[in-house]
Amino acid sequence: MRLPILLIALGLTACGGSTPPALPADLPLCAPEAAPLRFDGRVTTADAKTYRLQPFAVAPGTGRVELAYGWSESGALPGTPLTATMLDLGLWDADGYRSPAGFRGWSGSRQGRIDLGQAPVFVEAARAERGYVPGAIEAGVWHAELGIAAVSPQGAAWTLEIDCKAAAGAAPADDPVDPTHVARAGPAWYHGDFHMHAYHSNANAPDWTGFVAQARAAQLDFLMVTEYVTGEHWRTLGAVQRANPDLLIWPGREIITYFGHASTHGETPSTIEYRHGFEDVRLGEVQRAAVADGALFQVNHPTSFPGLLFENFCRGCEFTLGDDIDCSQVDTIEILNGPVMATAADLGIPVPGLQIENPFMRTAIRLWDERLAQGYRITGVSGSDSKGTEPDDAERARRGYGSSVTAVFADALSRPALQAAIRAGHAYVRTRGVAGSPTLEFRATVDDGQTAIFGDTLRIGETQTARAEVTVRAGEGQRLYWYRNGTLVASTAIDADPFSEVREIGRHLRSEGALGTMWRIETGDTASRTTLGNPIFLAPP
Repeated sequence: MRLPILLIALGLTACGGSTPPALPADLPLCAPEAAPLRFDGRVTTADAKTYRLQPFAVAPGTGRVELAYGWSESGALPGTPLTATMLDLGLWDADGYRSPAGFRGWSGSRQGRIDLGQAPVFVEAARAERGYVPGAIEAGVWHAELGIAAVSPQGAAWTLEIDCKAAAGAAPADDPVDPTHVARAGPAWYHGDFHMHAYHSNANAPDWTGFVAQARAAQLDFLMVTEYVTGEHWRTLGAVQRANPDLLIWPGREIITYFGHASTHGETPSTIEYRHGFEDVRLGEVQRAAVADGALFQVNHPTSFPGLLFENFCRGCEFTLGDDIDCSQVDTIEILNGPVMATAADLGIPVPGLQIENPFMRTAIRLWDERLAQGYRITGVSGSDSKGTEPDDAERARRGYGSSVTAVFADALSRPALQAAIRAGHAYVRTRGVAGSPTLEFRATVDDGQTAIFGDTLRIGETQTARAEVTVRAGEGQRLYWYRNGTLVASTAIDADPFSEVREIGRHLRSEGALGTMWRIETGDTASRTTLGNPIFLAPP
């Protein structure tokens, strides 16, 4: 809050006098020692994918605000995973429900549930519930937010309770990471998980020490901390970075809309929005603000759980906002989200013992190929989407942090070096993590001295060729696949370790897109793909 606004809102004068803030007389007043406020309402299918704000006045002297909520299905039929009502909870303070400064937290549908017997979420000056932001409890108009993610056919009734209490304590000092930190000097392949939830994304997630321990066990070098919606960790991870100087802690967030999810890698102080479709909020504007703040912008699991049948099972997971964003400002896209080997539980289908290659990987790769053909230089990456709550080592290896990784060839283990390498496409995905996947080298050369690795472009004529060489380590018994403009054109048995293959590659004018002819490699076995490379492009001189 800017100083003049603060003075007016709190009734202060430049001479130091003060009066209690004037609160709207028509709003329910939340005050210490007073009875909690209670609000009730109903939602129908017409309300799905919208937001409902409940304003209330916070009285002077309040030091803690608590929220609890719940809902029940109307009618006799119980909800199913595909049809149940789902409501999300958020909170905005007196700085306003459209201001980044006013955002006090979001917990989706996982916390503060009266109907599940959970404790309320809370904010105080010195501390807050996971997913929420500590800070001064200013008197004025606050807003509780109900996100109406999904509604069952029969509708539902909801309840919201708000309680204000006195509490002591001062707001903690900010301690962000140093964005210029160099964890390791020198060019190398560095491994990261591009979609990691942590302390603020799940009530059972590990603390930061446990988070780092799991990341180290997965042999990660850089940690993309993409908490749901909130940026609270942007202010607090400095101590974690200093305690782990050999790793790179890279805070971001996941933008949860009801029409698709995206991530920003890097702090975005000018925007905390996620409510696409609410008032005039658009994801495209959020993207523009985030990119202006210096963050990478990523499209998450773009083809997961598509269509009306699955939208309640994984609400907003399919990315349907391609026309709203600027694809030229998309840096990365998840071509693999979650485990490469999916179970029936992962897919929400009743087939005991089922385990297949993640079906959404193939469709995500197809979409990625289409975007590349259209001329958008988007780097393919993977993300575990883990919350660090896997019950045992086997499940942690299958779907935990680093269960898939993206190897990035960068000049150093630093944010600037990684940003440059990621934007250049110097990367490939290892679908079974560092320990379980082959390694790849992919290099192409032209007689005039041009060289390229993953993501690079060689300029050659229509009848020229380039010499492409692939080296695979730890892949014996698998196969090497060559793709040209998204079409499989060759495969070879990997019968040695290390294994190398050389192939003359050229342009294919009938199928090449705006970036030229794309040559991409993969490896795989009978169960699934094990690596996925970003392409080398052959373009006109």
